[in-house]
Amino acid sequence: MRSYGNQDDGVTEGATTEKRDEWSELCALAARCADAERAWFVFFNADGCSPSPAVDNQWPPLPQWAAADYLAIRQQARFYCPVSPAADPGAERYMAVPASRGSFEGLLLLEYRTRAPRLAPTQRQTLDILTTHGAMLWREQEQHTHQRKREGSSRRFLSRLKGMFDHVPIPINGFDSAGRCILWNHECERIFGWSFDELKQHAAPLNLFYPDPEQRRQVIATFTSLNSSVFREWRPLNRKGDVLTMLWANIMLPNGHMLCVGQDISTQKDIEAQQRLATSVFESSYEGIMVTDADNRITHVNPAFTRITGYLPEDVIGGSPELLQAQDHDDDFYAELCRHLDAREHWQGELWSRRKNGESYPLLLAVSVVCDDADRVLHHVIIFSDITHLKQHEAELKHQACHDALTRIPNRLLFGELLERSIAGARRNEGRLAVCYLDLDGFKQVNDSLGHAAGDRLLIEISRRLGQITRSCDALARLGGDEFALLFTGLHNDLECDEILDRVLAVIHEPMELDGQQVRVSASIGVALSPQDADDAELLLRYADQAMYQAKKQGKNTYVFFDAELHQQEYHRQQQFALLSAAFKRNEFLLYYQPRVDLLSKRMIGVEALLRWRHPQRGIVAPADFLPLIIGSELEFEVGLWVIERVLAQMTAWVAQGLEFRVSFNVSTGQLMHADFIDALGRLLARYPQVSPSLLDLEFQEAAVLADIDGLIPVLQRCRLLGLGILFDNFGTGYASLSHLNRLPVDTLKIDRSFVGDLLSQGHDVGMVESVIQLAAVLRMSVIADGMEVSAQGERLQQLGCQYVQGYGISLPMPAEQIEDWLQTWNDQPSSH
Repeated sequence: MRSYGNQDDGVTEGATTEKRDEWSELCALAARCADAERAWFVFFNADGCSPSPAVDNQWPPLPQWAAADYLAIRQQARFYCPVSPAADPGAERYMAVPASRGSFEGLLLLEYRTRAPRLAPTQRQTLDILTTHGAMLWREQEQHTHQRKREGSSRRFLSRLKGMFDHVPIPINGFDSAGRCILWNHECERIFGWSFDELKQHAAPLNLFYPDPEQRRQVIATFTSLNSSVFREWRPLNRKGDVLTMLWANIMLPNGHMLCVGQDISTQKDIEAQQRLATSVFESSYEGIMVTDADNRITHVNPAFTRITGYLPEDVIGGSPELLQAQDHDDDFYAELCRHLDAREHWQGELWSRRKNGESYPLLLAVSVVCDDADRVLHHVIIFSDITHLKQHEAELKHQACHDALTRIPNRLLFGELLERSIAGARRNEGRLAVCYLDLDGFKQVNDSLGHAAGDRLLIEISRRLGQITRSCDALARLGGDEFALLFTGLHNDLECDEILDRVLAVIHEPMELDGQQVRVSASIGVALSPQDADDAELLLRYADQAMYQAKKQGKNTYVFFDAELHQQEYHRQQQFALLSAAFKRNEFLLYYQPRVDLLSKRMIGVEALLRWRHPQRGIVAPADFLPLIIGSELEFEVGLWVIERVLAQMTAWVAQGLEFRVSFNVSTGQLMHADFIDALGRLLARYPQVSPSLLDLEFQEAAVLADIDGLIPVLQRCRLLGLGILFDNFGTGYASLSHLNRLPVDTLKIDRSFVGDLLSQGHDVGMVESVIQLAAVLRMSVIADGMEVSAQGERLQQLGCQYVQGYGISLPMPAEQIEDWLQTWNDQPSSH
């Protein structure tokens, strides 16, 4: 057995100085790596069991270590643990590391001041490399005993180690005293991305890893520090510019070269950062978090858990989550939850829990199952939040969605639900019920005279009165505006329903005090019965609504039961309206034009545009046969705008032909009072700039005045600002007062054809026409007489002072393309016409 060490007598006598230096260098490197006082190698002879003299028959290790001591360590495999020689059994200041290469075996002995410590994994890895090199060196020496030349320089030493270092799973590199790279193994290439060929040609490779000068200075300073071999944490860059986190131990070689052993802990640091983040999230989360083990025992809870439940961690750790369960859920619910988790490993939903003080509360809960790679359950993670305020807000929103904001009684939505339930109950019990649709009579007058605040108080009072006469099994709702709905259940006969409705009319008609004035309102009520009228909630309410309109027509302050015959008429009307809507979409509507003439000059002064329907089977249909279906529908405004646009397009064509005269068009009340009418009219006028607005007359009827004169006046004024003339159609047939006429911005009055038709035979009509003409003169308005059938009527109108007329006595309404020919014919007639 032979020994080589870094002690004074640690190399066999007769060995060359160069070989001694190489062994000393290797032992010094091993001692430094293992933080030992010194180190030496011993090797066994070929028989592996008996010691033999060392080089030149010398045996120079420590005197207290005998050959038997080395053999005992080898035979008992007492490696990497404290050992002692037989001569000093209690010292345990030594440690042995196996050194082998092929058939050559030996030991690396390490000596410490005190008891030998436990080595770190990286130290053991480095020592294994060094002992392997020692075995290689021993084998080389044995095989080349004839060669005595020393080969112990650090450069050649690293060159021999490079073959081993290249494939070890830890990064190892080396730098010479000038900072050039002299060793760079495969693990370094994998981690950093640079090859050894690239780095050994670089003058200052450390600049690549540490571009920051201060950090690079700190790294270089560790090369010469006393504890440079201690692992330190650094953050170099790789080739992509990513920051790595690594541990490096720098080992200074005798000739000034540096051997660096490292470990990439970037992944470990990322995991630690994620763990710190997870801990922070766990602790600071506003939601409660509870973690259980595979046996469903609580292991962790966060502060939010305590805030929500009232339980401290010591109250629940080690316990079961069942302590939070409320009695609102039975065992089947939790059994189903467990089955769901077994199948899908996740569950989310709402349930009721119980706080430490016994209070029940709703929570939104999510449960996840955490499994290992073998799908074994490790933990359950329960995340929950207290949704008490959310549930309260949800209830408030539901109440608001189902109740009228003003009167606090149910609205149409809730009434529909109550009605459906009552119908289902009546169907099961073979009972009867009545749905009443109620509209207040005179409410608008109260609103107009006393203001909306008074109107609101009236609605609240009506709701209170109706609520007092309805039973708990009945229902009351405000449908909107001044419309209410009543539901009476458990009826036995129609007479019982009459008694209830009489009482409803009576309580509504009772006087009430509003702003110091006593006011009364009444109600028009429509009634639909179930099951005889319908067995569907929507139909019953619709039938009651239709019956209410019949009550309005019968003089108000009454009730009317739904009539199936009237419903059939309404159904027929709807079918007709559907046909009319389809006809409009198919462009079956067109305009006819009826001329107007000046009785004095006999010249045409303009035309009136009149709507017609070109029916595929019936031919041209007059407006009286279809306009009533359009008035009040969603089609009214659309058709009205279509008329105006067709008039403007036709006038543009006439202007191109050199024809220029006034054209009037009729506007219904619904169209005139529509919120978008003025804007739409302005857009149409801008679309046809060739037409002067001063050549257009807008005709409206008295119904618009009676509907809302205060709203009508500003609309007509804006039409005037656009340049249009304003014509009051069918004047004299309604109830428009002189004060109304004086307030309206009107340019022309149109005498109704009913007065002109009897002008030659009825003295009363003569007086009416004469009065209108005189009134127009006082108000500085023009007058047009409609319905002149014979020339004698024209002569009489002229005698009364009416200058402008239209009617069949002048011309029938005609298509636009016939106007030019008619005008030529009219102008060619003798002046006596």
